Amino acid sequence: MRPTPNLGEMSIKVPAPFAGISDLGFTAQYRAQRFNEPQRDVPLLFEGPPPPMERLAEILQALSASSSSSYVWTNPVLLGDGVVVLAYRDRSVEGQTLSDGAHIADYVLNLVRPVVFTFLHDCAAIAHLRLSDVIEMRVTADKRSVADFSLPLADIVRPNGDRLLWGVAS
Repeated sequence: MRPTPNLGEMSIKVPAPFAGISDLGFTAQYRAQRFNEPQRDVPLLFEGPPPPMERLAEILQALSASSSSSYVWTNPVLLGDGVVVLAYRDRSVEGQTLSDGAHIADYVLNLVRPVVFTFLHDCAAIAHLRLSDVIEMRVTADKRSVADFSLPLADIVRPNGDRLLWGVAS
């Protein structure tokens, strides 16, 4: 019998995804797991200056209130000055296993598409936040750098939102 492959720990850091704010970013943190297990929650840890972070925590409520058949966002939690955490929860195999006939296409898509892309899409499409024109990402796995790259926002999501995080009223 062949052993089941494992997916190692990985993180994706996005330093300045929101238009007009260069000192607010987030990191998506994937924990190690077996390939055939349902995807574990992927926490997103946001760090930045307190005023926009408080606004971001309020705005992220729109993501947790939205619904998708294959994933949900947890309620954002403001941990202190300048730190917010939100998690991505895969629902594609909820209450089933892959051998039970779960939605295998949704499971694979949720597993291979970086949560960062889903998050940025939902920020623009659901919360209507304006994102930076270029999205930088730093990928690390097993505590070493794997990739450092930038993508035009249009390659990730279209159209961009129209609400500036810094200018959003409470």
